Amino acid sequence: MKIKVAAEDFLVREESELEISSEPQAQMIFRLIKRDWDTFDLLDLLARRLKIPEHDISVAGIKDRHCRTEQLVSIRYRQGLGASIADLPPEDNFTLTFLGYRAAPITAKDIRGNHFTITIRDIASSDLERCLANAEIVARWGVPNYYDEQRFGSARHGRGFMGREIFLGKREKALRLYFEPSKFDNPKTRVLKSCVVENWGKWDRCLEEAFGEYRRILTYLSEHKQAFNKALALIDRRFLVFVLNAYQSFLFNQILSDYLEDLQGGHDLIFDQHSYSRGRFLFYRDLPEPLFEQLRSKSLPVPGWDSHIGDPAIAEIAARVLEREEIELRDLKVRQMSRIYINGIQRPAILLPEGFSVESVAEDELYKNKKKMTLKFFLPRGGYATLILKRLAAGPE
Repeated sequence: MKIKVAAEDFLVREESELEISSEPQAQMIFRLIKRDWDTFDLLDLLARRLKIPEHDISVAGIKDRHCRTEQLVSIRYRQGLGASIADLPPEDNFTLTFLGYRAAPITAKDIRGNHFTITIRDIASSDLERCLANAEIVARWGVPNYYDEQRFGSARHGRGFMGREIFLGKREKALRLYFEPSKFDNPKTRVLKSCVVENWGKWDRCLEEAFGEYRRILTYLSEHKQAFNKALALIDRRFLVFVLNAYQSFLFNQILSDYLEDLQGGHDLIFDQHSYSRGRFLFYRDLPEPLFEQLRSKSLPVPGWDSHIGDPAIAEIAARVLEREEIELRDLKVRQMSRIYINGIQRPAILLPEGFSVESVAEDELYKNKKKMTLKFFLPRGGYATLILKRLAAGPE
């Protein structure tokens, strides 16, 4: 099975609850349609071309590079900005369309969720029956509401979570993980990161290869050899929040898996599983109706320093997970870094797609003797469509 063979195989459209005015206000609102762009990279490009600070640009969510996505963007109004945007050189893989104004920047709270149209390709006939059976499970019972592995992109080098080391105050180790090369980096970035890791502490040796944010950090460290805390502060604040949230999300996934395993014995649950970069996802099959009702109203903690877990059973599971990670709730507070505020939240235990349907099953024109399947559904904010696809592919433990 393959997804995202072409950008048009994975279509994402935000559904907004935004009120947009035609009267000029502090923020200009645009519709952004993109493909083959990492969100952070595109925001950096826009800031440079428009000659504005990157923090003047806001989006509600980070969208995958390998999709065709439609979302809203807000840019702080300033004189002449409209003309600057109109003068942007044409691009084949993104467009900005002006919609109007509002007073405040866009945040995740302005988005109800996302509509998906997804084509899965290269399905062997022997796998098709399982996918269709699992699709019925998804439509009836939903899926456990894990964070999917793209949430952990900052840890895809396999060396650990940068966010964990920031929480624990290990700033040099956190910076090392920031520079740790990954096979997913582009060649230019991988060469620079390898240089930094191999010459750790001899920062000037890599300045010639450095660019963008990396150059700012290495230049600062060349002048302030051990100032790791301030060097970290030079990283885009949104990325720092992202890596901290990524570690919290990993803890949530562990709590959710442990919670489901604890339910297994008392309810004779049968699980399918899917391995991923940080462990495995457990997916239930049929659920007893009372348990389904319990799960659909259940929320679990995404742990933070301020989390108060009232349910003793969930508190015990969370303590177990934190002990395995050698970290405590009180550690999940960022200290000595200005403008970085991380809190605990609650997240629904299960994810129920709206309007889930298998739109078609047909011969795959790109893969001989294979099938393709097209799905349509809507997910509320925070849900991962790729998790639904993993559920379709999952098999017995």
